[in-house]
Amino acid sequence: MKYLFLLLTFTFLAGCETTSPTLQTGANAEITFDGLHRVDGSYMQYAWLKPDLNLAAYTKVRVVNAGIEYREVKPASRSPSANARRSEFPLTEKKKARLENILREVFQEELRKSKYFTLSYEPGPDVLTLTGGLLDVVSAIPPESAGRSDFYVSNIGSAKLVLELQDSQSNEILARALDGRNAQPLTMQKSSPGTNAQEVRREFRQWGKRLTATLDQLHEGQP
Repeated sequence: MKYLFLLLTFTFLAGCETTSPTLQTGANAEITFDGLHRVDGSYMQYAWLKPDLNLAAYTKVRVVNAGIEYREVKPASRSPSANARRSEFPLTEKKKARLENILREVFQEELRKSKYFTLSYEPGPDVLTLTGGLLDVVSAIPPESAGRSDFYVSNIGSAKLVLELQDSQSNEILARALDGRNAQPLTMQKSSPGTNAQEVRREFRQWGKRLTATLDQLHEGQP
C-alpha cells in the first residue's frame, strides 16, 4: 500500500452519494495504470473497478491493515488562548491506539453484516483480500491538559480512507477506492474523551456501511 499512498495525493471535497453508480467506458474513460476504470457516482468520493467485475465467486473477505499515517503538526501550546487559535493538534500514542482499535472494531462489525461474505484470516480460492489504511489523520481537539476543562466543538478531526480489493491467491487488483471525511457532530457538543470517541465511531461506521453495501452490490453484479 505504500506505493498507493504516494500515488493518491488528492484534495478531498465533501462527496455526495447517488443510487446509480456508472463505470466509465469508451475512448474518454479514465483508466488507471493497472487497468481499473473510474466509477462515477460511487459511495466513495473516488472509486475504480475492473470492467465487468462480479464477486459472485467469492464468499469471504480477508482484511489486511495497511496502517494509519498521521499529519505532522506542531505540539500543542501550554497556553489555552494560543490553542484556541489552532485547528490542528497532534494525537498522543494513547489516542492513536484507541483510534486504531475503534477503526478495526467498527469495520469488522459492519463487514459481519454482509449478506454474502464472512471474515477470513487465510487466502483461498473464494477469498478476497481487502487492504485498508488511513492517511492524513489529524485531530481538531485541544489536549485535556491545555487548561480548558469545559469547551464545545463542531469538528473532531479529519482523515482519508484508502481501500484496495484483490484476489487473495493471484493478488490481481480488482478495485480501489478512497474517501475523505471530517468528523463533524450533528450539533455543537461538549468535548470529552467519551463523546469524541462516539463521534469518531459514528464516522467510521458510515465508511463501514458504505464498504459492506458496495461489496454486496458487486457480488450481485451491480457496479
